[in-house]
Amino acid sequence: MSLLKKPSKLELMAEPLLLVVMGVSGTGKSTLASEFARRHQFTFLDADSLHSEQAIKQMSQGIPLTDDQRSPWVQRIYARLSESQKNNKNCVLAYSGLKQAHREVIFSSYRNRAGVLLSADQQLIMARLAKRSDHFMSPQLLGSQLADMEPFDNKEPLLQLSSAERVEHLLQQLESFVSTIHARSQTTRD
Repeated sequence: MSLLKKPSKLELMAEPLLLVVMGVSGTGKSTLASEFARRHQFTFLDADSLHSEQAIKQMSQGIPLTDDQRSPWVQRIYARLSESQKNNKNCVLAYSGLKQAHREVIFSSYRNRAGVLLSADQQLIMARLAKRSDHFMSPQLLGSQLADMEPFDNKEPLLQLSSAERVEHLLQQLESFVSTIHARSQTTRD
């Protein structure tokens, strides 16, 4: 009997997949994305880790970033994702995804890609943000993030989830969504 783990269907995709888990701060993007990555051997990237020190300082003071300030950050994310695509690695990105133009740049880093949008009641998100002590994002920025979230254009497959649900339930829905994407990519390839 072999001790080697049999690869899952999600690991056997012919074309690497980029999953972008989006939503305002406090919706659970990093929690969902990192757990999915761990379970399915995807590379996990938290976009927050690519902010400049200056941007982190500004946001921790409750001052939102401008589009011009976000642009270099988006380019750093794009570069890291492009490298993963080039290395044929599945990747899951935790990323706010507030602006459509920035989402287009991020999604363009992979040929096979899909999005997940997490949302919840503003009071629930605010309660989560108030409990966090290990994150630079000021709870004061929630209002500006909600206002800056632009509508999605339906160019990419998008799964919308309520982050009020248990993480395990969200993971099951995400796994089903990815399996559907995998099945579609197999059909178009054959």
